[in-house]
Amino acid sequence: MALLQFTNLNKHGNKRTRLIYSPTTQLGINPEGFGSYIHVNVFKYEYKHPILPPGLVAQGGKKYLVPGWKEVHPETTLNDIIWKKTKIKKQEKFEKKTWTFESSSSDSTYTVTQVDSKTLRCNCPGSWRTRGNCKHVKEVRESLTK
Repeated sequence: MALLQFTNLNKHGNKRTRLIYSPTTQLGINPEGFGSYIHVNVFKYEYKHPILPPGLVAQGGKKYLVPGWKEVHPETTLNDIIWKKTKIKKQEKFEKKTWTFESSSSDSTYTVTQVDSKTLRCNCPGSWRTRGNCKHVKEVRESLTK
């Protein structure tokens, strides 16, 4: 059982590629009407995911490679899929830092928290109005860049 990728030139000289199912890797065709022959090779779908293995689902008369719901040839089997496991990106261990500021207009205290290496968040009302760029965040950024 194999999926074969058949590529030929049509009568207008345009390259045409299609998948053909064959019970063996041999292909017998009548070249009449196919134009100039180019080549035939065994075809495999490429699936990339670090953890989830590929699966096949038949739905509505069509077959899909999941998880990704890529439509595949109706005769595709799991043997026709190459699973390329991508590497999982390791996240840096990050120690959260906090800075506290006393309000100049009330008895409130505001906290700026460093979420990751680039993101700072403040819990003051000005942070909401300035889309996270309040005076407390600006002050912390300046101190970090020095």
